[in-house]
Amino acid sequence: MQSSVNFVTRLRENGWLSRETLLFATLPILFPNFIYLAAYDFYSPPRLLFIVLLAMACLAGLLVNRYIFFVLLLSVVVLDALVFTGYFFQMPLMMIVDSVRYAGNLSAFLSVPYVAAVTVLICTFGLTYVTVRKLSPHRDRIRLVPFVAVLTIFCALDLRLNPIPEASADEAGQVTGTYVPIKDAASIHSRLAQSLAQAKQPNMLVVVVEGLGALQSKEKQDLIFEPLLGDRVVARYSVESGTTHYTGSTTSGEIRELCNLKADYRDFRERESEDCLPNQAAKAGYRTVAFHAFTKHFFERKDWYPKIGFQEMNFLENNAGLETEEPLRRCGSTFRGLCDVDVAKAVKASLTNGADGPIFVYWLTLNSHKPVQVGEVPGRLSCDDGGVFEDRELCLMGEQWLNVAHLVKDIALTEGLADTEILLVGDHNPPLTSRDGRAQFQSGRVAWLHLKPKSKAQIVTAAPSVSVPVKN
Repeated sequence: MQSSVNFVTRLRENGWLSRETLLFATLPILFPNFIYLAAYDFYSPPRLLFIVLLAMACLAGLLVNRYIFFVLLLSVVVLDALVFTGYFFQMPLMMIVDSVRYAGNLSAFLSVPYVAAVTVLICTFGLTYVTVRKLSPHRDRIRLVPFVAVLTIFCALDLRLNPIPEASADEAGQVTGTYVPIKDAASIHSRLAQSLAQAKQPNMLVVVVEGLGALQSKEKQDLIFEPLLGDRVVARYSVESGTTHYTGSTTSGEIRELCNLKADYRDFRERESEDCLPNQAAKAGYRTVAFHAFTKHFFERKDWYPKIGFQEMNFLENNAGLETEEPLRRCGSTFRGLCDVDVAKAVKASLTNGADGPIFVYWLTLNSHKPVQVGEVPGRLSCDDGGVFEDRELCLMGEQWLNVAHLVKDIALTEGLADTEILLVGDHNPPLTSRDGRAQFQSGRVAWLHLKPKSKAQIVTAAPSVSVPVKN
């Protein structure tokens, strides 16, 4: 007992337990990392480098003038937030920086979590700055050993709780637009390019579904695809499904499937055209049409869609091509645009309007974009308690994906629809907040399903059900 008292006394005499030492050992580490600590219960990418950089910035704040410290701390905080966002949404840092110009297209203030996150980040930056500046005049009373000890514990906690850097890099780091050909895409496995060259050219419908990853559980994946696996669809189409590798965010997923390239929207700025599926279709005599429920300006789709071969484009600005006197309702929260159910009507009309010649139709869905707006689609999965996914956020996304499958089924079974090949594929894994939710998806892979029209002879002899081959 006496030895413990003596030890504490020596610590006090050496200044290790001074008020200034204890405050500096805790608050400059706690404050700038507070929002990320709160995320540890959910999902957080590794932040070891920025934990150290923030600590070093605060240490420098004891020595330099307030203006230099302000700029230094702000730079590290902003860079930390950008890299975190990039990991979370599977976007490279330079794409995140480039994307800032599109912030005006988002309805961020409709999303409480995003507003709260920015508010907390600003507040914690201010608290960190004020704390270090108040302690700076007393730096001679501050001992750094407790500061280093707390920093080491926090770094160890980050390494323990968050994905190892290598695993995160596999998911989010390989997303720079290198503009190189790839051999793994749903459109390649489905042999769409070969179908374009057939003597009897089928119509084409390619649907890229926002956030649809590849679930670990076949039963859960089949639940999402269930409308397209039923007897009526199987009687009319050959059905195959599988998974394919992905890198990056939505535009990378689009270009993967339409151009079979590893790239993103930025790679088309200095290019005039590319031999993508829409261009191949146009050369083969197809009319090529694109649909998306959001603005044409977002990620420059109005500029690079024509370059890859789309002759007609339909976005929020023209009501997705729907002729209506009444304004169409809006869906979504942060990404607030048209409703996918309305865009599906326009897609269906384009495939059934009786125009001469084949048509290549592309539809990028929107409403399953995080955060999902509750109540926009039929509640088929009982998501109040998480449903079969045991995760409410994932379940709500699942209802959106399932609704797209129902919309595609309606198109596929339209009376009088000409032979139409249909490919349904995800762009990337959903950026879920929950660790358990993310763990339900295959790392770095998205799901796809391909419907190929059967010949009349095949339809006559079709069995009531078939097994669906799975390709990886």
